[in-house]
Amino acid sequence: MAIYPFCNLFCRPAYRAIRTATLANTSWILTSSAILSSALLTTGCSQLYQVRAGEIPADSSAPAVSNAQAAAPAAPTASNGVSTNYDIYHSKTLEVPAGTSVPAISVRVEPDPVQGWNLYVGTANFTFTPENVNGESSPTEGHGQLYINEKPMQRIYGTWTHLLDLPAGKNTLRVTLNANGFETLTTQGKPVEETTTIEVYKPAPPAPPAPLN
Repeated sequence: MAIYPFCNLFCRPAYRAIRTATLANTSWILTSSAILSSALLTTGCSQLYQVRAGEIPADSSAPAVSNAQAAAPAAPTASNGVSTNYDIYHSKTLEVPAGTSVPAISVRVEPDPVQGWNLYVGTANFTFTPENVNGESSPTEGHGQLYINEKPMQRIYGTWTHLLDLPAGKNTLRVTLNANGFETLTTQGKPVEETTTIEVYKPAPPAPPAPLN
């Protein structure tokens, strides 16, 4: 029949063309997949190497940390045995040198007529210089440091300081003289300080009303 010559002329060449194109497309897909897989594997290995080497990839969301920062000790906190940075600064001392007039301090507390208490800190051979805080230290200028019941509370920058409140009961107020660099001034190894005590009476809160029956 005439169909066989027709297939020989048209069907078989068309089949061969389709088969060749399919094989070519398959080869291209496989080649592309292999290239993509290789790129992903290379990127992953590179990032893994960087992490193992202690580096952070450039596209990581974590902040970069320098070698100096990594080697620096942790900041003082209550969790690692040091209460605050306050302890580091105020643990230093500055001895008043021989030939320099030794600073003196006097302290008293008076009730404020409206609310709270007024703390008086008088000094001799010492000047309050809040404008020089963190500056060069000198044994004749700086600020005071107030402790209430041995708890550090605040700096003293002048003769009078208002205290909003004190806890009920006996309170011990201690004031040290400190240089601009926060060193506690000492003379013959003893801190230049003064302490006073005050008894605070507070009325008991009223009893809650009795429940209604």
